[in-house]
Amino acid sequence: MVSWSEDSGSSEGSHGRYYQYATSGSDDGIVQIPATTDDSEFEGKDYVLCHEHRKRAERLVAFEGIHTGRRFLACAVKDGKNCGLVEWVDPSWPATMKNALSKLWDIYEESKRNRTEDNLMNSFAVHNLTQEKIKLQASYDKLVGDVQALLD
Repeated sequence: MVSWSEDSGSSEGSHGRYYQYATSGSDDGIVQIPATTDDSEFEGKDYVLCHEHRKRAERLVAFEGIHTGRRFLACAVKDGKNCGLVEWVDPSWPATMKNALSKLWDIYEESKRNRTEDNLMNSFAVHNLTQEKIKLQASYDKLVGDVQALLD
């Protein structure tokens, strides 16, 4: 699980900005960033470089959890070791907004779980109905055969 707290692991960068380093509980060195969405109006800073790879940081907009809608810069390296540099461009949401986002994401996750469970139950029902149809078809074919045998 990635830590996205804004207090720990940050250091003051140039121009008084605070850079954040995400930490990952995984041992493979790849830092998971939150799901993102496109924002064509986010034309942020080109000068921020990833401290390990010396490449431009990628401009992203969070679309997951209590940081939904916040813009940030993250390491652009996709394969291998992602150093996890994160600079939040937008300020942290107020507590009421975080609570609302948390509740909305909980509702979304519950809805997704319920939909998955419904799909599973529907697939069981379809399977059972298909098996019943096969049995009925076999019974019908047998009855047709018996009737034809009586008529012959």
